[in-house]
Amino acid sequence: MRIYSRLLNYIDRLQGKMEIRRIIERLSYKHSRSAMRYVLREPSLFHAMSPIPTGAYFAGAVEAFQKLRITSCLHYLFSDRFLAHLEQNGFEDQEGIGILLFLLVRQLKPECVVETGVARGASSAYILNALHENGKGHLYSIDLPPYAAGVKLGSDHYSLNDGQLHTVSKEYSIGQLVPEYLKDRWSLILGDSRKELPIVLAAQPSVDMFLHDSLHTYEHMRFEYEAAWPHIRPGGILVSHDTLWNSAFYEFSRQVKAKPQIYYTLGLLRKQ
Repeated sequence: MRIYSRLLNYIDRLQGKMEIRRIIERLSYKHSRSAMRYVLREPSLFHAMSPIPTGAYFAGAVEAFQKLRITSCLHYLFSDRFLAHLEQNGFEDQEGIGILLFLLVRQLKPECVVETGVARGASSAYILNALHENGKGHLYSIDLPPYAAGVKLGSDHYSLNDGQLHTVSKEYSIGQLVPEYLKDRWSLILGDSRKELPIVLAAQPSVDMFLHDSLHTYEHMRFEYEAAWPHIRPGGILVSHDTLWNSAFYEFSRQVKAKPQIYYTLGLLRKQ
């Protein structure tokens, strides 16, 4: 990791190079099985680290997102009730990932969505809002609270095995950003996904959409992909956050012969 440190120190002295720094930071996580090799083999993945959306991935959804970047346009996408909730709770969708998840669910019209990793519930809220607008579907979310999964660093700071840092204040609770009026389509399971995910998957006739956003170690990501994929129906999708932390997503896409689509660090595989 010394080379990354030297590069960052050098780039800090340059003007107007913050995008290069952003790329290096995203490739320098201290985990096994670095993503560097497959990013170099697939240069188009650098689009995943750019703040500018590219039509090369999720073409329809990205195009729609670009048209919706003006705040006033969000009123055509979300109800006043949901917009008021966003404003009241102060969670912003800076990279448009929440909007993208919303658009995917609106298009797919799933009966069953399974998600790992909830935290405060921003992604859950966007998914549930889409299910609400669809008038159908249910979201099953699995999460292990940071104080149960991580190492305590201070009074309210925890570190997870993949390097993620969480601040858990007195006000923190899993899924706190999900509005009450959307919870009728939501089941929240508090526990380790290694135990709970197989149980949830086995209880469903099939899964239309699976979202990984829990522990981002290579081993854990592969476990969740391999557990979920057999339960995803043909035409359904596997979505994963932070796909550039290691090579798990890319290797799995080759294993199941599904073409990866990347938006920022969000990856999608569609099951044929």
